[in-house]
Amino acid sequence: MGEGLQAKRRGMGVVIDHMTPPFDQAGMNRDLKELAALISDYNSAKEKSPQLAAAKLEDINRIAAKSGMVTDLKLKAIRTAGDVETLDDYIKEISENITPFGLHTFGKSPEANYRRSTAEAIISIEKGLTPAEREKRIAALEDAIERSGPRELESFVAALAGKYIPSGTGNDPIRNPDSLPTGKNFYSFDPARVPSPGTYETGARLARELIESYRQRHGVYPDKLTYNIWATETIRHEGVMESQIMHLMGVRPTWDERGRVQGVEVIPREELGRPRIDVTMVPSGLYRDIFSLLMSLLDNAVSVARDQAEQDNFVRNNTLMTQKMLMAKGVSEEKAKRMASVRIFTEPSGAYGTGLDKVIVASNTWDNEKQVIDVYFRRMSHMYGQGFWGDKEKQGGEDLGDTLLKNALSGSKIAIHSRSTNTIGVLDTDDFFQYLGGTAMAIRAVDGKTPEVFVTNMTNPKNAVQETLEKTMGREMRARYLNPEWIKAMMKEGYAGARFVDKVTEHLWGWQVTVPEAVDAAKWQEMYETYVLDKNGLGMKELFRQSKNMWAYQSVVARMLETVRKQYWKPDQKVVETLAVEYANAAQEVGLACCDHTCNNPLLTQFTSSTLLSVPGMRPLQQSFAKALDMMKKPDQGQQSKGARQSANASEGAKQAGRQAAKGRQNPAPDGQGSARAKSTSASGFEMQEIDAPAGGVSSASIPWMFIVGFLVVAGLVLIGFRKQ
Repeated sequence: MGEGLQAKRRGMGVVIDHMTPPFDQAGMNRDLKELAALISDYNSAKEKSPQLAAAKLEDINRIAAKSGMVTDLKLKAIRTAGDVETLDDYIKEISENITPFGLHTFGKSPEANYRRSTAEAIISIEKGLTPAEREKRIAALEDAIERSGPRELESFVAALAGKYIPSGTGNDPIRNPDSLPTGKNFYSFDPARVPSPGTYETGARLARELIESYRQRHGVYPDKLTYNIWATETIRHEGVMESQIMHLMGVRPTWDERGRVQGVEVIPREELGRPRIDVTMVPSGLYRDIFSLLMSLLDNAVSVARDQAEQDNFVRNNTLMTQKMLMAKGVSEEKAKRMASVRIFTEPSGAYGTGLDKVIVASNTWDNEKQVIDVYFRRMSHMYGQGFWGDKEKQGGEDLGDTLLKNALSGSKIAIHSRSTNTIGVLDTDDFFQYLGGTAMAIRAVDGKTPEVFVTNMTNPKNAVQETLEKTMGREMRARYLNPEWIKAMMKEGYAGARFVDKVTEHLWGWQVTVPEAVDAAKWQEMYETYVLDKNGLGMKELFRQSKNMWAYQSVVARMLETVRKQYWKPDQKVVETLAVEYANAAQEVGLACCDHTCNNPLLTQFTSSTLLSVPGMRPLQQSFAKALDMMKKPDQGQQSKGARQSANASEGAKQAGRQAAKGRQNPAPDGQGSARAKSTSASGFEMQEIDAPAGGVSSASIPWMFIVGFLVVAGLVLIGFRKQ
């Protein structure tokens, strides 16, 4: 919703909402079923035969460790009956997890079975319904879902005709069933009412849960935390994260008689019962644009907390230390106080994203993590609040914004973000790792140690909980990307489905770099066995071929191989050799994908070639791989000269290259049955040359003409619609 609201704000336009993918319970993959059976056997044996129970516990440990579930639960091993119970609860949680299957096609309602499963997912959080009430709710929801597809298309056509589009609320249908049917000109809420008193109480409870669990583990309260806040998330949870931040600092909102937030007030130390905890905030650029009112409220909360003269007030103590440091650098006392009180840092006005999503995936461009995190510090060290708005202050040649951001992050015991949607997870978007992962990485760069990383899980709005990143990611992987049913549904989406799988692998790499503690070797091994070895017997390579996107398969394999090359993953040599062979075979079959980590990555090319040459009998494949790379560098190789491209003595190899290039233009998507298309665009690091257009035909750059024609058609329809009115 956030991106849609941004478009409405900027363009004063109508945005027609659409369905999410259909939902269903995840179920269990083969490993989870085996573990569940072993746990049942263990529970039966522990009272009858301690020896048999010990043997079952050993088997449980072996599978839980191999699959990475021990890491998910932050355990070293499954040793006790309590550990087994924790694992059993986690398996049940995964199997019952509400999971999206496939993608939504605009204007098309889900099939009947998915309409039913989605309706059941929506009412799964509604307690106390009688069987008759439940069936009535399901029938009404199924009807709303069925009407959504046609309504989306009808609204789109009506909008082109300049007609009125009825408005309505949006959001994830599990959070807001009234968002159905879709096809509306959606809206969210009045930011002046965020947070409501009820929302603040929810946030306060979650804040207490977070710091009390920390105190149980460490014996003391955390003195500093860092929060990521997003516009899209705030639109869904309506201020829960902001409420957490305020409660941690020991302040609460005040409201007028109409429920509008008027400001904040201090919670007395006696009522609070603990120190005021310092909080650094890293909002997104979209949050800065949409919720400047909330940023001002949070900044005001910092000032109120800072002014409480209490010995154990971490907000005040840290501000005074920073102010003293700034004054020593020559900053005036008044300005030093304001700068020392800044707790909100993000991108400069008009910019979006930390930049890590671009840097991390281009893994051949950096050798150490300092080069990566320097991008984050340069991008995110703009101050907001205390009279600043995106400022970068300098003193004596020093970038004080950079200094203050590092100072504000240093000592953070926990980095935390939120997830309030059942559609988007931590691995199917690069934003999650570039913000939460980037923040954790930045703290590690300053302090030498990664903080604890948490996610406020609000996917069930009636049961919000705090959980570790490891658990959030592990559950998502097992409910989705390692789940055969999810894979089959996604691969039915064709080219886009295959690309989605590729992006999940890329985002796992993003987490590997930013929070390596959360991505153990087992996660890579599971992805390898699922998508390369095809342990579920789905015919993965053939599914990629049918999707006409073998490039996505090649990219998945290459990313795994690149993770090995950069020594983040150290699997058995047999795994490395298999990946190299699969990469080379895919390149030979459809040509190189030429994404960030493939053809423009000479280090991976060298690593792959060396691996292939170390395997007996693989020299011909290595030579084919090198030839595929060379074809991407010089698509016109074999031609005599630029002035003799059409000469009769052109080599047969050049003619063949021309035929394949023309074929590629007609059918650009690789299906595994033909050769790679020749590239006519540019790629950094290689000299690319243009291939002559087919004689007597339209320009090979036909897309601009198609775009112009399409634009004129749409403009004509809109004009006709307005005239009819």
